Amino acid sequence: MESAFIFGCLFGMGIRMTVSRVIRQPLLYKCHQYPKYMLYTGIAFSGFDWIRRLSLETLCEKEELSEFLVHTARINQLATGAESVGDYKKEFVQIAVDEHIY
Repeated sequence: MESAFIFGCLFGMGIRMTVSRVIRQPLLYKCHQYPKYMLYTGIAFSGFDWIRRLSLETLCEKEELSEFLVHTARINQLATGAESVGDYKKEFVQIAVDEHIY
Protein backbone atom coordinates (compact mmCIF):
# COMPACT_ATOMS: atom_id res chain seq x y z
CA MET A 1 0.00 0.00 0.00
CA GLU A 2 2.90 2.33 0.73
CA SER A 3 4.35 1.75 -2.71
CA ALA A 4 1.06 2.83 -4.32
CA PHE A 5 1.14 6.00 -2.23
CA ILE A 6 4.74 6.74 -3.21
CA PHE A 7 4.00 6.03 -6.87
CA GLY A 8 0.99 8.35 -6.67
CA CYS A 9 3.11 11.09 -5.11
CA LEU A 10 5.71 10.82 -7.84
CA PHE A 11 2.99 10.76 -10.48
CA GLY A 12 1.40 13.90 -9.02
CA MET A 13 4.73 15.69 -8.97
CA GLY A 14 5.35 14.68 -12.57
CA ILE A 15 1.93 15.91 -13.64
CA ARG A 16 2.50 19.25 -11.90
CA MET A 17 5.94 19.64 -13.50
CA THR A 18 4.52 18.79 -16.92
CA VAL A 19 1.71 21.33 -16.52
CA SER A 20 4.24 23.97 -15.48
CA ARG A 21 6.36 23.24 -18.55
CA VAL A 22 3.39 23.27 -20.93
CA ILE A 23 2.09 26.64 -19.75
CA ARG A 24 5.68 27.95 -19.60
CA GLN A 25 5.77 28.77 -15.92
CA PRO A 26 8.99 28.58 -13.90
CA LEU A 27 9.02 25.35 -11.89
CA LEU A 28 9.23 27.26 -8.62
CA TYR A 29 6.45 29.75 -9.44
CA LYS A 30 3.85 28.08 -7.21
CA CYS A 31 5.99 25.62 -5.31
CA HIS A 32 3.35 25.08 -2.60
CA GLN A 33 1.20 23.24 -5.15
CA TYR A 34 3.69 20.38 -5.57
CA PRO A 35 3.05 18.82 -2.12
CA LYS A 36 -0.70 19.34 -2.59
CA TYR A 37 -0.71 17.49 -5.92
CA MET A 38 1.57 14.82 -4.49
CA LEU A 39 -0.69 14.25 -1.49
CA TYR A 40 -3.91 14.13 -3.53
CA THR A 41 -2.60 11.73 -6.15
CA GLY A 42 -0.89 9.60 -3.49
CA ILE A 43 -4.16 9.21 -1.60
CA ALA A 44 -6.05 8.51 -4.85
CA PHE A 45 -3.58 5.81 -5.96
CA SER A 46 -3.51 4.28 -2.48
CA GLY A 47 -7.32 4.17 -2.31
CA PHE A 48 -7.56 2.61 -5.76
CA ASP A 49 -5.00 -0.04 -4.77
CA TRP A 50 -6.88 -0.79 -1.53
CA ILE A 51 -10.23 -1.17 -3.36
CA ARG A 52 -8.62 -3.38 -6.02
CA ARG A 53 -7.04 -5.66 -3.40
CA LEU A 54 -10.24 -5.88 -1.39
CA SER A 55 -12.35 -6.84 -4.41
CA LEU A 56 -9.79 -9.42 -5.53
CA GLU A 57 -9.69 -10.95 -2.06
CA THR A 58 -13.50 -11.13 -1.93
CA LEU A 59 -13.62 -12.72 -5.37
CA CYS A 60 -11.05 -15.37 -4.39
CA GLU A 61 -12.90 -16.18 -1.16
CA LYS A 62 -16.19 -16.65 -3.02
CA GLU A 63 -14.52 -18.82 -5.64
CA GLU A 64 -12.90 -21.01 -2.97
CA LEU A 65 -16.22 -21.34 -1.15
CA SER A 66 -18.14 -22.34 -4.27
CA GLU A 67 -15.43 -24.82 -5.24
CA PHE A 68 -15.52 -26.31 -1.72
CA LEU A 69 -19.31 -26.62 -1.79
CA VAL A 70 -19.27 -28.33 -5.20
CA HIS A 71 -16.64 -30.85 -4.08
CA THR A 72 -18.44 -31.49 -0.79
CA ALA A 73 -21.74 -32.08 -2.58
CA ARG A 74 -20.13 -34.49 -5.05
CA ILE A 75 -18.40 -36.46 -2.32
CA ASN A 76 -21.56 -36.56 -0.17
CA GLN A 77 -23.60 -37.73 -3.15
CA LEU A 78 -21.16 -40.53 -3.80
CA ALA A 79 -20.73 -41.42 -0.13
CA THR A 80 -24.46 -41.93 0.47
CA GLY A 81 -24.64 -45.01 -1.69
CA ALA A 82 -24.78 -43.50 -5.13
CA GLU A 83 -21.52 -45.27 -5.92
CA SER A 84 -23.33 -48.62 -5.99
CA VAL A 85 -25.59 -47.43 -8.80
CA GLY A 86 -23.90 -47.54 -12.17
CA ASP A 87 -20.24 -46.75 -12.60
CA TYR A 88 -19.94 -44.16 -9.84
CA LYS A 89 -17.48 -46.19 -7.77
CA LYS A 90 -14.67 -45.33 -10.20
CA GLU A 91 -15.70 -41.68 -10.10
CA PHE A 92 -15.68 -41.76 -6.29
CA VAL A 93 -12.17 -43.19 -6.26
CA GLN A 94 -11.05 -40.63 -8.86
CA ILE A 95 -12.45 -37.75 -6.77
CA ALA A 96 -10.75 -39.11 -3.68
CA VAL A 97 -7.45 -39.34 -5.54
CA ASP A 98 -7.84 -35.87 -7.08
CA GLU A 99 -8.67 -34.30 -3.75
CA HIS A 100 -5.92 -36.27 -1.96
CA ILE A 101 -8.42 -37.98 0.30
CA TYR A 102 -6.99 -41.40 0.96
